Amino acid sequence: MTIGEKRRTLFDITLESFSKFLDVNLTALFSVCREFARNNQSGTIVNFSATTGIVSARPDLYNGGHKHPAYSVSKAGVINLTKFLATHLAPNFRVNCIAPGGVEHDQDNEFLKKYSKLTPMKRMMKKNELNELIELLCGPGSSYLTGATIIVDGGWTTW
Repeated sequence: MTIGEKRRTLFDITLESFSKFLDVNLTALFSVCREFARNNQSGTIVNFSATTGIVSARPDLYNGGHKHPAYSVSKAGVINLTKFLATHLAPNFRVNCIAPGGVEHDQDNEFLKKYSKLTPMKRMMKKNELNELIELLCGPGSSYLTGATIIVDGGWTTW
């Protein structure tokens, strides 16, 4: 979607676009994770979901339009794929997932204000706020952590 493009309603979304989201966000991820495990004897995988893989996107943030439902469906699938891989690749691989909330990046001021009002931290995430978490998940400090989804959303999903 380009800046300024109006979000579509649920009834304007094509099945082709729905399938594309699943192909890119879920099927491709499965393929990459599988090849990583096939070509390594051990390792750590950190997948990325989104808070909209846990709770539905709010249409009131999008002026009555809808965030593409397949985005949310595919991100929910990432969470379950993470759990599947964590159980099937253990003990040689650890597989975890991060579900970030909204990240501040070129949104207009109206959107930033709406989003911030709905978040206990009263702001969106800065793009570098996941760096240390990723380092933790890839390092020895999380050596007994697998199959987890860590929500990093400023409290968005706690309401």
